[in-house]
Amino acid sequence: MNPIRFDADYDEDRNRLTVFFRLIVAIPWYIWLSLYGIVAFLAAIAAWFAMLFTKRYPSGLYDFVAGYVKLSAQVGGWVMLMTDEWPPFMPDRDDYPIRVEVAPQQVEYRRAQTFFKYVLAFPQQLILYGIGFLIYAASFVTWWRVLFTGKQSATMHDALRLSLAYSVRAGAFLLLLTEVHPRLLDLPPQSYPANAPSLPGPPQMPINEAPLPAATAPAEPPPPPPPAQQG
Repeated sequence: MNPIRFDADYDEDRNRLTVFFRLIVAIPWYIWLSLYGIVAFLAAIAAWFAMLFTKRYPSGLYDFVAGYVKLSAQVGGWVMLMTDEWPPFMPDRDDYPIRVEVAPQQVEYRRAQTFFKYVLAFPQQLILYGIGFLIYAASFVTWWRVLFTGKQSATMHDALRLSLAYSVRAGAFLLLLTEVHPRLLDLPPQSYPANAPSLPGPPQMPINEAPLPAATAPAEPPPPPPPAQQG
């Protein structure tokens, strides 16, 4: 089981106005998260050296980097239109619709995996490159759907939830918080209301459509008339 737990509530009814201007109103969070990310990256580098010598992730650095992972998930999910609730500026809200729980640091970390961490993370970066297209596509569809209907699709919510969960866990792996490689679709299924909208599936045949007529054997020709008798 991955020590990075991810959860995102489904909110069907959405606010058209805030969705329309989401990328603009998110600018303050972009700036703050960028500054936070620079310091978190430097903290991860310091932790890398500490782990090579002591096989331990310093607690203060671990909590700081874990906070960045939580906040980046909340801001990222909000920008990707998973929720309309304004995200916090600090990772101290446990009641936000997008939640990330990071397990306590391991007692010891393996030096070899720590040293080659960025080599081991290379396959994940390739997967993230492909997931990026899925995230943009699902967010684009969500944007238009909310503007026209005011509702979020359960299908698009699931696509965003699975994509963001993998991205968050891959980021935690890259920042040395865990030695567990993230896996795709490593989330329990989420329950949705029975009337939750979803994207249309393939067309179905009407149930009252008349069946095709059964094939019948061709009729046999009538027997020839008996020959006439000569007198």
